[in-house]
Amino acid sequence: MLNKRIERITIQILNEYQIEELPIPVNEIAKKRGLEIKAYDLGEDVSGVLVIKDGAGFIGYNPTESKVRQRFTIAHELGHFELHRDDLESALFIDKQFKVEFRNQDSSTGEMQREREANAFAASILMPEKLLKNEIVNHHFELSDDDNLQELAQLFNVSVSAMTFRLMNLKLLSQF
Repeated sequence: MLNKRIERITIQILNEYQIEELPIPVNEIAKKRGLEIKAYDLGEDVSGVLVIKDGAGFIGYNPTESKVRQRFTIAHELGHFELHRDDLESALFIDKQFKVEFRNQDSSTGEMQREREANAFAASILMPEKLLKNEIVNHHFELSDDDNLQELAQLFNVSVSAMTFRLMNLKLLSQF
């Protein structure tokens, strides 16, 4: 299954850098994977951009968005880099030198397969299943309690909606 493949890839990356602390240092991971990260005024409709040239990557993120949104955007663009860089030959070209993938309002709806995959990657790397389960058990979180859900989201430095989607996708909301 695709999501299992994405989960394996993110676990491999986290293990490679021996990352078990929270929140997951997504900027450090992206830099170690060869990406440059920079805040860039992308306008109000674009959260992030991934540019790849000669195998090197650049992530631009919108600094006007919330910190948790910026983290998710960087993780999302890292997902494109890890999952799709070989496929980006057929993506949009600018000046016939750059391959570009934008993250915008349409991305979060999951309309396109690559966008869904990048979203799954972002959720998986920011909220690894193992660490999520450990935190739920260790802190005795009651996931039906909005305050506990908010606290869990803060531990992982993600939005409550991102945490809720992740818990639902992992089928953890009713398990604990």
